[in-house]
Amino acid sequence: MARIVVVTASPLLAEGVAAALRAEPGWQVQVGTARDDADVWVLLGEEIVVRGGQQAGAQLAADTRPGRLRAAVAAVLEGLSVRETPWLAGLVEHEPLTPRELEVFELLGKGLSNRDIAGVLAISVHTAKYHVAQILAKVGAATRAEAVGAGLRCGLIGL
Repeated sequence: MARIVVVTASPLLAEGVAAALRAEPGWQVQVGTARDDADVWVLLGEEIVVRGGQQAGAQLAADTRPGRLRAAVAAVLEGLSVRETPWLAGLVEHEPLTPRELEVFELLGKGLSNRDIAGVLAISVHTAKYHVAQILAKVGAATRAEAVGAGLRCGLIGL
């Protein structure tokens, strides 16, 4: 049985979150402190932080739905880390990246210029520049570096 402790300064909030987590079979959920013995701690504040052993953890928005919170706790119990960011939530509302934009995004992540991207993909520099502009717009980034950082955080591109 997994032991989960909900930690916050607000007893009412703690009980509400604990009740949502108790819906999951096989979980023993209690309200307590970060010093209590547990497999997972759910820390409630400006955001929700879920901490487990072996560097597993999750960072969620404060208004995360109960189902997503249970999924994050389950992932942490399995030793995984989860991060839900406002940027990622915003990306879902925008038009998805095309397969070609994903190719360009990967090359952008490697630090290639528009000219280099054009050479690798056998497209014109103007077309490469257009794809980069589309990527920036779709991810809501002002600069190439900001877009790459966001792409790395959400797993759209790798190193």
